[in-house]
Amino acid sequence: MLHRLHDRLGLRTTPSIFFVSAALIVVFTAAMSLFPGPVQGFFGGIAHVLRYRTGWFYTFSVTALVIFAVGLALSRYGRVKIGDDDSQPAYSGLTWFGMLFAAGVGAVLMFWGVAEPINHYANPPMYGTDPESDRAAVEALNIANFHFGVHMWAILAVPGLAFGYFTYKRKLPPRVSSAFHPLLGDGIHGPWGKAIDVLSIVATVFGLGVSVGLGALQINSGLTYVYGIPMAGWIQAAIIAVITAVGLASVLAGMEKGVKRLSYANIVLAVALLLFVLMAGASMDTMRAIVESVGGYAQQLPTLAFFNDTYGGGTWSGDWTVFYWAWTVTWAPFVGMFVAKISRGRTIREFVVGVLGVPSAFVVVWMAIYGYNAIRIDRAPGTRGTLTETIVTQGNPEAALFQFLQTMPWFAVTAFVALIVITVFFITSIDSGALVMDAMANGHEDEGPRRQRIFWTLAVGAVCTAIIATSGENGLNALQEVIIVIGAPVMLLEVLQAVMLLQALRQDAGTARPMRTRQWKRVLPAEEYHRRAQEDGAAVSEYVIRPEYEVGTEPENDTHQPRTWHWQREQEGRPVYQLALTGGASSGKRTAARAFEELGAAVLDSAQMWQQLLEPGTPTRAEVERIFGEQLPTAADAPAEDVAAALDELMARNETARARAHELLMPEMRESARRRAREAGTDRVMVQVVRDPLEAEQRDRFDLVVAVEAPAEERVQRLRRTEGVAADVAWDLVDQAPSDGETRDVADRVIVNDGDVEHVRDQVREIWQDQILPVLDHESTEEGHDHEGTVHETGSH
Repeated sequence: MLHRLHDRLGLRTTPSIFFVSAALIVVFTAAMSLFPGPVQGFFGGIAHVLRYRTGWFYTFSVTALVIFAVGLALSRYGRVKIGDDDSQPAYSGLTWFGMLFAAGVGAVLMFWGVAEPINHYANPPMYGTDPESDRAAVEALNIANFHFGVHMWAILAVPGLAFGYFTYKRKLPPRVSSAFHPLLGDGIHGPWGKAIDVLSIVATVFGLGVSVGLGALQINSGLTYVYGIPMAGWIQAAIIAVITAVGLASVLAGMEKGVKRLSYANIVLAVALLLFVLMAGASMDTMRAIVESVGGYAQQLPTLAFFNDTYGGGTWSGDWTVFYWAWTVTWAPFVGMFVAKISRGRTIREFVVGVLGVPSAFVVVWMAIYGYNAIRIDRAPGTRGTLTETIVTQGNPEAALFQFLQTMPWFAVTAFVALIVITVFFITSIDSGALVMDAMANGHEDEGPRRQRIFWTLAVGAVCTAIIATSGENGLNALQEVIIVIGAPVMLLEVLQAVMLLQALRQDAGTARPMRTRQWKRVLPAEEYHRRAQEDGAAVSEYVIRPEYEVGTEPENDTHQPRTWHWQREQEGRPVYQLALTGGASSGKRTAARAFEELGAAVLDSAQMWQQLLEPGTPTRAEVERIFGEQLPTAADAPAEDVAAALDELMARNETARARAHELLMPEMRESARRRAREAGTDRVMVQVVRDPLEAEQRDRFDLVVAVEAPAEERVQRLRRTEGVAADVAWDLVDQAPSDGETRDVADRVIVNDGDVEHVRDQVREIWQDQILPVLDHESTEEGHDHEGTVHETGSH
């Protein structure tokens, strides 16, 4: 039946989600219009329990969301992008901030920027604070920052992360139920998934309805102050109608033409009004208040994050914090989806910093400028107590902003600008909300029939009008009660969303690669070592006397060398500078080495040392034949160069054999290189031509690793000229040799050998000038100081 009705109306959505959501909204609107007393009593009873009995749940849940969001950004998952790994942000930083701020709590700041600090200044909730004292003033700003800062934005950020990840990374429908895919699986399309989406859509309608209702009350109050228009329900209904109509026009214009332009224009107007208040007020005192607010907010945040007004029976917490969190969480489905949409291509870390940090910083500035000046005005001799009288005694917070602006120059102009800003804030909230609710009901982001977006826009206006028109003077209280009831199940869903997001990240990213650390040998005291050695020499084979680690177990990025006895021995007699040259077959390593030699360096060739280790009769040759004997087609008395060539061919074919051969020969190679380096002298530059990039990975030996590259065809031609091999053999040799990418991975500098010998020499001279000469000059200076008797510290190279 629903499908037939859906098709007859020309819709393109999920019938069960659309019609059930619509039915609940229509039923509430009709019930509120026909039976306002019983409906308000029903919501009031439930809201009382949620506020004053279970308010701790809201407090704890939101603080947990803050910890979760910050922890996620700081973790390795912070590098994950919202979208494909190669996706890029669609909006600039300024446009992005303006859109998320206007769709977030921009309108709320206009309402409470003056009213809340004055409330807490006159009635401080913290234990032992006297009303209207300096301490009460400081705490009032801290509390206002707490309610609109990091915690409020965390409520919007966590679902934004979840929606962004599941919509743009897992490519699931843009629905709240998609965030529960790790739990529900295909059930996101079933009854449970649809129930989650219906609840989210209805909560969004009510959350927006409450916001527009507050806006209507504030706009009506502004019209009263500026133009003498009375406060009346029919006027508020007319204001709601205007906001809804303009919001509808923006919705029909779309994201780019409607929401984006309005958001950008409105943030500019809001900042202009903010700067005016700063200049018109006590500017220097306000600047001090801004700076002081940062420290005060940071200092009191841990206390406020868990404050439940226990000794006050939870009254203050229920009236303020619980209401704010319940209200904000009803915005979370639509703001989260909207922010996810405009944040596509940004990393989780960028998202959290942008959505938590930047708006919170703006809030601190906003509250300091408006809140401090409001308290200053309320304490001034000529206007003492006027704001407190209106906001606290008369219970008229909607008039606070305009009464505040009335104390400053150009009231007619600033009040008009304020009315525009408030109106546009709510318009952008309605149009972005309607677009997102339509996407949630449709299950896709393609543009659907206009009639659907028209319906969601009108639904917000209808709910708001029903509450305001039937509540009379208790309109604000009625709005708060409805929102607290609707917010409870949505808060529970949001906490579960955080769990689902973490589960999805773990599933998709897998475990982190194990951290490679040095593996240390077991140390015995010298006397115990010698006792065991005398009893049984094999008993100490796994022990050492001095702390020592296994060579080859160094971390991947070896930046901190432990000062072991063996390492200190290596440093004794070490050349002033050691450089490694690596590269593929016939890339030109030895050409570069000769160029370094011409500049005064001593050159050491690993290929020669490698062959010397494989001479017949050496222990290394015997071990190689034991391990690789069957794979090496050479005789037992074959010359070293034949064995080396056969071993190279095996290593080129098999990565495991390559690693095992290096594990076997490299300790001997290191010792031979160390001995020759000592023979060269401590004042020499040692250049070692390494056979394989794996040798250059041992960074504790080298101050610089240089890779020599050449085009493959050039290397083939050189092999044919110098070695006299056939073309196909030369290509095979080039293919078997380490690739340019592999050599670049271990290199600090690269020499490109695609020209003549002089071109290589020029690059070698540049490296010598940039990297080596400064060290040699430093050593010369240090030696001069030594001769003069100056004490200095020498660093490792």
